[in-house]
Amino acid sequence: MERPAGNATSADHPRSPVYLPLKPADVEEAARLYTDVFIADEPTTHRYAPDPEIFLPYARRYTEFLARKELSYIARDGRTGEIAGFIFCLDLTGDLAAEGAKMAEFLAHFRETVEMIDELEEQYIDRDKIAAGTVLHIYQIGVARPYRGCGTAQAMIRRALISARELGFSRAVADCTGPISRRAFERCGFVQAGILPYDSFSKNGVAFFSGIDGGISLMVREIETA
Repeated sequence: MERPAGNATSADHPRSPVYLPLKPADVEEAARLYTDVFIADEPTTHRYAPDPEIFLPYARRYTEFLARKELSYIARDGRTGEIAGFIFCLDLTGDLAAEGAKMAEFLAHFRETVEMIDELEEQYIDRDKIAAGTVLHIYQIGVARPYRGCGTAQAMIRRALISARELGFSRAVADCTGPISRRAFERCGFVQAGILPYDSFSKNGVAFFSGIDGGISLMVREIETA
């Protein structure tokens, strides 16, 4: 397991990523990497088969919104400055669909995934008892292919947790759609609170994700106070 993320981690890796807050100036690069990773590697997205050129404008708006919230981070190559990864986070009490028509339109493209995550979280989280600023919701995490296998994902998770602790959050949750992301969160102290198998989820009699192995895991970790 690598060292906890500070301004720089993974010093033994030749590319030596640095971990930085997501800023408006990073939006274009982060949106492009998000598009690449989300379409190529996200299990549920394969069912939708979105066109990258159609998806990218939505990804830009989404990333712009995240940058304004100041809870997300990116990894950059310490030598070249190339973007190496992203971790997108929001306050759990927030509602993406309420952030305007374009955001609602974006989410509508992945309606079944959103509904499945909502169903999983409703089983294990009582949102009515959660105050704003107490639970960090890690929405997505992704790493560019050249930087995989060197602890970049875990370093971004740790960096986000450090920031969340400094801001007063006491818990973090993440919805992991496959075993790779689940293991990354487990290595950072998260435990599985529950899982919803893809084969068991259906809406209006339609099992949209039938045939996909595994399921979505709700991962939870308490954040130690400073």
